[in-house]
This record gives sequence, C-alpha cells and structure tokens, in this order.
Amino acid sequence: MRSVTHRNLVTAVAAFSCSIIPLAISPAHGETPLSGNAGVKKVLPGGSVSGRGGKFQLADGERDRWTSKILANPKDPKNYVGRAKDYMLLCEDEKALADFSTALSLDPHNREALHERILLLGDLGRKEEALRDCNTLIKAYPKSTFGYEHRCIVYQSMQKLKEALADTDAALKIEPNAVTVWQYRCSIFINQGDSAGALKCLTRLTELSPDNSTNFSVRANYYVKRKEYSKAIADLTQTIKLRQGEFEPFIMRADVYKEMKEYKKAIADYTRAIEMNRFRAGYAYKGRGECYKALGDSAAAERDFVQSKSGEKVYR
Repeated sequence: MRSVTHRNLVTAVAAFSCSIIPLAISPAHGETPLSGNAGVKKVLPGGSVSGRGGKFQLADGERDRWTSKILANPKDPKNYVGRAKDYMLLCEDEKALADFSTALSLDPHNREALHERILLLGDLGRKEEALRDCNTLIKAYPKSTFGYEHRCIVYQSMQKLKEALADTDAALKIEPNAVTVWQYRCSIFINQGDSAGALKCLTRLTELSPDNSTNFSVRANYYVKRKEYSKAIADLTQTIKLRQGEFEPFIMRADVYKEMKEYKKAIADYTRAIEMNRFRAGYAYKGRGECYKALGDSAAAERDFVQSKSGEKVYR
C-alpha cells in the first residue's frame, strides 16, 4: 500500500490534529499525531476528496462523463482536472498527472489543477516538483495565502521547519486572522519542541475560533506541563462547555484535579464521567480509586479498582 504521508499531513493539520503531543497527565487523552488514514475518504482544503489507498470505486460511467466532455470541448481545462481527480481516487497516478499537465498547458495558473497536483506529488514523494507548483501558485496569486499554505505543508513534510515557519509569516502578513495558517504555525512549533511558540499560537487560535474545543484542550496540556494548573482547569472547563454530553473532558479535568491533589473535585469529575458512559469507564474507575486511596478510603478504592478491570480497558 502506498504511503499517504503528505496527504495525511494536509488533512491532519487542517483538522488540527497534526503532531499534537499527548496530554502530559495522561497519554490516553492525547490528540493523535499523524497516523495512517489510508482508505479513509476525507474532504481536504480546497474541496478535494481523499479516498486514496482504499477500495474506492466510481459509479458506472462517471469517469466516461469527463471523457465525453473532453471530446466535446478539448480546450476546457476543468474537464481534464475532473478526470484527473477521478484517476487520483483510483490511484491511477500517471493518468492523473497527464491530465493535470494538459489542464495546466491550457491554463498555466489553474488553481485547482495546481492544488490537486501538489497533493498527488506529495503523496508520491516528489517533493521538489510539488514545491515548483507551490511557487507557481504564489506567483500567480500573490495576494492569497493559498500558495504559502501549500508550500508550508510541503516543507513540513520535508522537515524543513524553518522554511515552513517563514511561509506562515508571509501568509499572516496577507491575512493576519487566517485560522488555518495559525494551525500550521502551531504544528511547526510543536514539531520544533517550542512550547512558548505553540502556547502563543494556541492562545491566538482560542481567540479566532472560540468554539473549537481542541484549541482549549491542547492548550490545557501545555499549562499542565508548565504546572499552571488553574489555567489548565479553566481551559478544560471551557472544553466541557463546548463538548456537552461527552464524558472524556470530565476525565481530562479530573486528571488535573488529581495532579493538584484536589481529590474531592477529581472524584466528582470521574463520577460524572462514569455516569455518562459506564461501558467505557475503566479509566475513570481507576482514577477515582486512586483518589479514594489518597483520601484513606481503602474500601471505596478497592471497589473502584475491581470495577476498572471488569469495566474495561476502555478509555483509550
């Protein structure tokens, strides 16, 4: 099966699950770093669809539709792009590249063709060629962040983090409030191990996207690492508000309370998590048992430890 590292990077960073380190207080609660998404169909930045590496089939006649349009109007680049995207889904890469080349010969600055070809070249590990297309995008659309975002992703996949960071600088000069660019910037600081830079980006993201719980839960991670527990509690309380009906944020906050030795508050949060989802409460029972043990209630602790084993391996 082919590597889809580059496309995963685009998808993951866009969803802001790229390279985020696990919560220091409990690895089970961490955001998942780049992982194999082969065979998963996802919408990517720019509206493209990833089904690569999986068993993806087009409806009967769908690809023939584009061929018919090409025969009817061989000078229209969008028809070649449409067929190339279908070829990409089927992993017929050389045919896709040929159609993208035709589209770009007709319209050298065709944004969609450049966007899709960059993704494909990245999938194929042809990073230098992808960079050339990124440079074309930047020259063709100098007032857009689009080309800089793409080149930033390519540089990240090449571990050229200094160059990637410079591209976020350039993009933010064009659009200071571009959320996706701030996400890319944050992922670079995380990869560099620059906690201060990551924390600054996360704070900006909470301002730009106050309804995105991930920004708050990941920032809480950094506050915990810095032992700024009250700030972590505030962020996880906001996460709970944004993710109503979900038990995981209560476990995250309970872990912080336990780290602070505020055992009664931790017990309350673990209990709430257990009440919300008893079938996936193994981790919560274990955490609550540890709090009861710290408070000297051995009987309650033992009951919870027993429940944690029968109640599941669960919180993963």
